[in-house]
Amino acid sequence: MVDRGPRREILRRIESKGRITFAEFMEVALYFEDGGYYTAKEGRWGEGGDYITSIDVSPVFSRVMGVAISEMWEKLGSPVDFVLIEAGAGRGFLSLDILSALKVIKPELYEVISLVLVEKNPFLRQAPSEKVSWSEVLPEAGSVKNGIIISNELIDSFPFHRVAFDRMAVKEVYVTREGDDLVDTEGPLSTKEIGRYLEETEVEFIEGQRAEVNLMAGPWIEQAAAILKRGFVITIDYGLPAKELYGVDRMGGTLMCHYRHKSNFTPYERIGAQDITSHVDFTHLCRRGEKAGLSLCGFTTQKNFLLGLGILEELVDTGEMRVSDYEKVKYNRAIAGLIAPGGMGDIFKVLVQYKGGVNGSEAPALKGFSFRDMSRYL
Repeated sequence: MVDRGPRREILRRIESKGRITFAEFMEVALYFEDGGYYTAKEGRWGEGGDYITSIDVSPVFSRVMGVAISEMWEKLGSPVDFVLIEAGAGRGFLSLDILSALKVIKPELYEVISLVLVEKNPFLRQAPSEKVSWSEVLPEAGSVKNGIIISNELIDSFPFHRVAFDRMAVKEVYVTREGDDLVDTEGPLSTKEIGRYLEETEVEFIEGQRAEVNLMAGPWIEQAAAILKRGFVITIDYGLPAKELYGVDRMGGTLMCHYRHKSNFTPYERIGAQDITSHVDFTHLCRRGEKAGLSLCGFTTQKNFLLGLGILEELVDTGEMRVSDYEKVKYNRAIAGLIAPGGMGDIFKVLVQYKGGVNGSEAPALKGFSFRDMSRYL
């Protein structure tokens, strides 16, 4: 076997240290500058990639999110300077499509809004334009007077630690080498932060259970809060409240890999060529956000959020079925895919947090949570 790119780097680190944390393994596999999954030239999304996102399913997703952005802008008093920041923007399609939608549905907002698309991968960043700038990193603290920070399937890709509960003790799952293979090995926790995180979940873990601990999610939401003087933080991702995420129904955790539109549970294969993720702990994001000055607006499924924003109004009338109506049917089916129970509509969740505004720090009511707000489960 010829070891190149991220696999070679992982083996080098294991040889030097004896073992590495799964978070370090994941950081190299996904973000190593020479062949990491998210730093490669190849496209990772859509039918030709490894998975699809909501923006690949239907352009209606961006248009309805434009409705949500418009409402938030109005809740801030319709300021004449307004910034939309997308973290982990990838191709930038979500925010660029929102911008196009605003030109039609809220032209007065379109006139004053500017986009900042944050993307690590240099192959995805584009040339700036009058309203759009690209950056490798988030803006500085306090630099945005009025704005929104949105992320869509970003937090799940942060490198995470893995833990195992064995004989009344919590151990960390490390990565080491046996011959040509990478394998799990258990040892003491690499940092006390893991223990503190697990205590804060207020969940009783049981013998034999495994779980993921994302230590980057909390600092990220704190950084997002620090950037804004006034505004909203929107997190769209697959995940659950802590008590459900770490419940006995998920004894093996939620680690998952994606390759050619198929899921697997073998992270040590196809290193650099497949995605590695785990579900987001939305309770943790909510609590850390509160400590950083973010008030909770609401938490619900993508289905409920889009229904609250009126996505059903986007459906087109097919009338009596004719061959010419095929494209209309496809259009409607794509909308159904965004809100399908048991599918994307339920798997993906939406968390909106709020920082200061014209009415003080109290979080305003938003249409997206009018259908069903699930905040009590956080």
